[in-house]
Amino acid sequence: MKIDIYKMCHYFSKEYLNTGKPIQINFRRLVPELNNSERYSHLIHSYPAKLLSNIPYFFLQSNYFCPADGLVLDPFCGTGTVMLEANASGRSAIGADANPLAVLIAQVKTTHIPSEKLQRTLSSVLVRAQRSKAEAIGNTESIQRWFSSSTITQLTRLEESIDKIRSREQRRFFLLCFSNLIKKVSFADPSISVPVRLNPERFIKNPERKKAVEFKLQTLQCIDVYDKFADICKLNIRRIESLRPIKEIGVATEIVSNDARRITETYGGCKVRASESVDLILTSPPYAGAQKYIRSSWLNLYWLGKKLPEEIRVLNNKNIGREDYRKSEIDQHIQTGIAAADAVLESLYAEGKKERAYIVGNYLNEMKLALDESIRVLKKNGYMVIVIGNNTVCNRPFDTQDYFTTYLESKGMKLQFKLIDDIKSYGLMTKRNKTASTISCEWVLVFKKQK
Repeated sequence: MKIDIYKMCHYFSKEYLNTGKPIQINFRRLVPELNNSERYSHLIHSYPAKLLSNIPYFFLQSNYFCPADGLVLDPFCGTGTVMLEANASGRSAIGADANPLAVLIAQVKTTHIPSEKLQRTLSSVLVRAQRSKAEAIGNTESIQRWFSSSTITQLTRLEESIDKIRSREQRRFFLLCFSNLIKKVSFADPSISVPVRLNPERFIKNPERKKAVEFKLQTLQCIDVYDKFADICKLNIRRIESLRPIKEIGVATEIVSNDARRITETYGGCKVRASESVDLILTSPPYAGAQKYIRSSWLNLYWLGKKLPEEIRVLNNKNIGREDYRKSEIDQHIQTGIAAADAVLESLYAEGKKERAYIVGNYLNEMKLALDESIRVLKKNGYMVIVIGNNTVCNRPFDTQDYFTTYLESKGMKLQFKLIDDIKSYGLMTKRNKTASTISCEWVLVFKKQK
């Protein structure tokens, strides 16, 4: 059934104006055709806490929020879900993200390369790898815990072969397939987002499960990495080929920045993007301490070139919502200027919980800078759609959506309406630690730039 977006959004605005209450919605039911489907290249690579594609699909199916030829920005683009859906709607899109793995996924999943080219290159990559005599060099001690020696050798030879691909776009594609391979041939538990080694002893009370884990570990000792890589590539080649009709209409995508607090013209460039140059901002920012995106990606990043633990820490320090801070930072008494949020921080300080206070306080301060930048680049009368969840910090509600609303309204943004949807299994939302809880629902905040 085709939904009338215009009519529905007018209803949302009127209802929110009359009641001031968020409107309950279920995007899976509203856009059921996207549920459990292999849509374009969305499934090209796993990643924690992906945005449900039904949400951007809904907001991009009419010209209510964005002109037909408008430019969409996702300043926290992750793996490019919003950008791909923008392309599918006939619009070009730009994005920003701090995680180089997310950037790679977003670049590849929105770039069409003819399947015949990729198939020829795949054959060449496999032949070179199988003939190679390369051996792992450098610091492999930390990686030997996660892979068999045979797997490390095969991965090393595949990596060397992929590096020899001349076409940048094709090299990115095969690097992404290589990254997708990493966890599948490792000793990491596939059911946990961050790397945790499979351990049969965890299932001592479940003999069948224990036996299955032991068998998997035994299989991983002698797995044919090249065959596994080929299977992944062939599946992803079909996914990329599905982009052909989208790209034939001339839409484009580009990652332009690695920091939502500074949207630049080009990735790694110095020139900031012009003010009032995007038509719609549609994004799902990170939660306060909700996901250790870099940590969950570190096995992939190791093989993609970020091989030293110090480099992993530097990458993590760029992420808004991180939890790792120096003691000198935590010792600072932080405030946000948002009264309701500062009241929560003060209650945490009163109980000596200064680390949690600093984590969530600094998260809000960094998000304020990112929101400022989004407002700057958004055109007058343009819409900003934010998908965010609240937290519980040390058994206290941390009402992130309310704090965002307060701040954005103080900057002249006009709230149109709020929606709320049960998150269920949008991504790998797991409990982070004993002082933070899982996020149980998504808030969708819709603002319009007035000035």
